Amino acid sequence: MTDSVPLRPPVYVRRFGTLVDLALAAVTVVMFVAATVATYVQTPWDGAIQLALVLAVLILLRRRWPMAVLLLSVGAIFVYHLSSWSPAGWIWPASVAYFTAAATSRVRWVAAVGAAQLVYSAVDARWIIDRNMERYLIHTVGEGLLLAVLISGGLAHAASLRWRDRLQPCHHDAD
Repeated sequence: MTDSVPLRPPVYVRRFGTLVDLALAAVTVVMFVAATVATYVQTPWDGAIQLALVLAVLILLRRRWPMAVLLLSVGAIFVYHLSSWSPAGWIWPASVAYFTAAATSRVRWVAAVGAAQLVYSAVDARWIIDRNMERYLIHTVGEGLLLAVLISGGLAHAASLRWRDRLQPCHHDAD
């Protein structure tokens, strides 16, 4: 008798994934709004809440369209930063999108998008140099390190899934 692998994961696995995505969406909203309020933005209604909600909705679509979610997240962050002042960050609001997209076969594109976003972030924050070089370096290097961690984490996650998938047939043969 041969074991057949189901085409779809069991219901409890799909529900757990949905709960994880809902939790990540909620954390993104809370963290982004909290960061903008903590950085003395006059009111989060000037774009922060709207961006946080857009990012949250995109997180719910990340498994189906990881690269589209990354590009839309980065685009929304650009629009936010161009339309209102906020030191709320460039990379970390899209952390979930970067991690998810980095776990795909398009990791080079993910790195290119991240590098472009980092360069723009560094240029956009250049006004800080005259006032506080240390803060500028922390901002720029911190965003770069976060991007490296997210891409590395996505790659490691993808590798662990491939490893698990390769081991799974071995367990069926032993039965």
